[in-house]
Amino acid sequence: MLSFATIWDSFYEFFESNLWPLILAISVVVIAIVMIKVICLIMNKILLKSGVDGTAVSFYLAITKLTLWVITIFVIASILSISTSSLLVGFSSIALAVALALKDSLANLANGIIIIFNKPFRRGDHIEVDGAEGKIINIKLLTSEIISADNKRIIVPNSKMVNCTITNFTSLPTRRLTLAFTVAYESDLDKVEKVLNEVVKADKRVLSKPKSKIFLANHGESSLEYSVRVWVNTSDYWDVNYDLPRKVFDAFKENNITIPFNQLDIHMINDNKDGDK
Repeated sequence: MLSFATIWDSFYEFFESNLWPLILAISVVVIAIVMIKVICLIMNKILLKSGVDGTAVSFYLAITKLTLWVITIFVIASILSISTSSLLVGFSSIALAVALALKDSLANLANGIIIIFNKPFRRGDHIEVDGAEGKIINIKLLTSEIISADNKRIIVPNSKMVNCTITNFTSLPTRRLTLAFTVAYESDLDKVEKVLNEVVKADKRVLSKPKSKIFLANHGESSLEYSVRVWVNTSDYWDVNYDLPRKVFDAFKENNITIPFNQLDIHMINDNKDGDK
């Protein structure tokens, strides 16, 4: 059995014979920490100035950090006279084990690369994917982050972002807004259509092309339903969606156009055979 003195002598001989390589290796680690931070800062500025989508910047930086640290490990191994071929074999074995254990994570990583190059969305786009809806704020190595309208952070695996249907609400400059308005059956339809056209044309946010469409869409149980389809800039979509119904209501009221509500008519039948007494 080895004594403490023997073990200590072995450690002492190792550090004595490898003192300068160890100091050099530690220096390389310190320098690598500083240099990797500096390189990433410079790279971040260059990518942002070059117009690269902000969602891709963090992904590129993560890949760069990983690559630089792998290079640093091989430099340290060379300084400490560790066989790089043995290191490669060790890395390969570890990589295989990790690949088998984390196959889903690696799939997410691969899908993250697909997202970056295909660019189905950009930072700030409002999207819906796999039941999650909100503004995309980041794409990481394994996941993408969405902020919902009520300020909840939603983390979606990148595999979902690639394999599921994505609806991008803001990628195009314009959108069509469809609204429904009801009027009473006894209404003057020409007057109704005229009022709706006036309200639409008065709103400067409604685009002249493509042309707006106003038509009688449905004969309801107690009302006639008009469909109003207008085109707006994507940035104006929700404002017009909130404002136009109020403007139509005021215009209908001003022009004495009845907006019906559900009513129930009750007919009383006098079945008194004996007559009134």
